[in-house]
Amino acid sequence: MNKAELVFKAVDILCYPAQNIKRFKNIVCVKDIPYGDKKRQKADLYYRPDIINDGKKHPLVVYFHGGGFIMGDKNYRTSICEFYANEGYFVYNINYEMPPDAVCPDMFYGCVKGVNSVERLFEKYNIDEDKIILTGDSSGAYICSYVAALKFDDDLREAVECEEVEININGLMLMCGIYDLEVLLKGSSLMGVIPTTARMVLDFDLKKDFSNIKEFKYYDYISPAHFVNDKWCSTFICWADDDIVCQNQGEPMAEKLKECVPYFDSYHIKGFQNNHCFHLNFGTKNKPAMECMNKSLEFLEKITKEETVTA
Repeated sequence: MNKAELVFKAVDILCYPAQNIKRFKNIVCVKDIPYGDKKRQKADLYYRPDIINDGKKHPLVVYFHGGGFIMGDKNYRTSICEFYANEGYFVYNINYEMPPDAVCPDMFYGCVKGVNSVERLFEKYNIDEDKIILTGDSSGAYICSYVAALKFDDDLREAVECEEVEININGLMLMCGIYDLEVLLKGSSLMGVIPTTARMVLDFDLKKDFSNIKEFKYYDYISPAHFVNDKWCSTFICWADDDIVCQNQGEPMAEKLKECVPYFDSYHIKGFQNNHCFHLNFGTKNKPAMECMNKSLEFLEKITKEETVTA
């Protein structure tokens, strides 16, 4: 295990108690639903049992965990999935293949496969096929925005030779994510963690100063921020102004989104104490985390109840 893998693994383990301290009663979790042949191509479905067969269709929130693209697991995001399920949403929490088993762009092919697999759920569960929201934190937010870029930009999809995103995407909730990899690489190296991660994800021999990054075959297609357009769906985005991991990512992405999407909302917080993925600490009654999560609920309510902002 290299330094980057060790750091992200340690973060998952050390942060798990605080990020999963809040649990919700009477939430059903159907574990390890396969959507492909690979070991990690499985997902968990969360829901409140009273919404089953109630004569209504309910929105689906699709969740992608963070972990620096190289670590993480759906099991570390139990609390936040239960949080949305408790509000009456189905939540589909996806694991996905990561380096070294799947590198860019192959790992994103698998994520698209995971997203498309929700169509199988329609046969068994009363999910509203026109109200599907993608969300994730950190690298998971990158994946959500990249899947949206593939959905709403045919030229990008053809350039990276990816299958179509077949489902309707009604909205995005992007939480403390990465959207412009070139900007990320120009910032702090985080003691060498970010360069190591980049080499693993791209499967490319990057120089220490990144001077050869443009030689990477898909260089022009690795930053979803470059592909925001007026076809994108409604979006909520949150970020920490002093994020030590995703520096200079949230606000520039927010500026692009609010000019294009049907409905836009955001939340951000200053201060080193509320840092990367601060929102996951909502169970500790951290005020900014609770405010952020409540605002995400307001966003969900807005885009799933009012047809005027449906993409």
